[in-house]
Amino acid sequence: MSIFDRLLNTVANTRRAALFRVAQTLMLCAVFAPALSPAAQYPDKPVRIIVPLAAGAGIDTFVRALAQRLSKQWNQPVIVDNRPGAGATLGTAAAAKAPADGYTLLLGANPLGISPVVYPNLPYDARRDFVPITLLATTPEALAVSRASGITSVAELTARAKLPGKLNYGSAGNGTLSHLAGLMFSRSAKMDVVHIPFKGSTPELAALLAGQIDWMFDSPAALVPHAKSGSLRLLAVAAPKRTAQVPEVPTLTELGFSDMEFLIWIGLFAPAGTPDAIVKQIEASTTEALRDPSLRTSVTGQGWDIAASSASEFASFFEAEMKKLGEASRAANLKAE
Repeated sequence: MSIFDRLLNTVANTRRAALFRVAQTLMLCAVFAPALSPAAQYPDKPVRIIVPLAAGAGIDTFVRALAQRLSKQWNQPVIVDNRPGAGATLGTAAAAKAPADGYTLLLGANPLGISPVVYPNLPYDARRDFVPITLLATTPEALAVSRASGITSVAELTARAKLPGKLNYGSAGNGTLSHLAGLMFSRSAKMDVVHIPFKGSTPELAALLAGQIDWMFDSPAALVPHAKSGSLRLLAVAAPKRTAQVPEVPTLTELGFSDMEFLIWIGLFAPAGTPDAIVKQIEASTTEALRDPSLRTSVTGQGWDIAASSASEFASFFEAEMKKLGEASRAANLKAE
């Protein structure tokens, strides 16, 4: 065999070896691509955030602002899907049944810890069926009365409730934090009052402004604008300390009501089984969105304290809240009405 022929054979063998290595690489990619593709491509279609509360409330305003920023990051629509009713259990149940692929998320809040006491036969288990992603923000509950009531202080409210003719208070629905706060406050003050549940805080607030209910608990985000306009009066906040939003308003603890600290919190959850890589990606994107200066200015101006926690931090917070709210709900004998 000539030198030229041997050279041709060497080139051919080298080419075949190179082609073989390329083929091996392609085969490995084909094997591992399915496992990597969901997170690598996420999101490649619209993402839905189920909010188990009525549209238009302070929490709804927050999540819509967040959704807009996530949509810009992901270059995909982020849809806010309001599904109120039954103490936030209807929307929560829908989220629990959604595919665990990161395309349906839950905006969870305090009812997750209260509802198991109020509704013992829930079609979901908050601990089992959801994965915490990030704690978004917190804010205290605030006690407000209608302008039509003429009440100017907590002392006047409790005194009025002892006169003939019962006062009534509203809540955002059975099993909500406003229901628990109202019940615990009325019991602590020994007031004989009537509870009127609504399907969300928006219709509840409308009823207060119209003078159809006498008092209610809700977030400063919902109440402060109307307090500033004179449409209602803030009497106290159910917090360990006064809020910077309305520093002139005392805490219920200051006024002699112990164990009256109710913190509203909102967080993002995914259905259990959602891939860890996708959960981490949503956590990172959400944390980045919450750094947006215009978003922070907007929501802190409404009384929210931004948390933007990690998934592990939120998991610890969530477990503590589930325990605390469950114990308080059982102590209050909170039941659906």
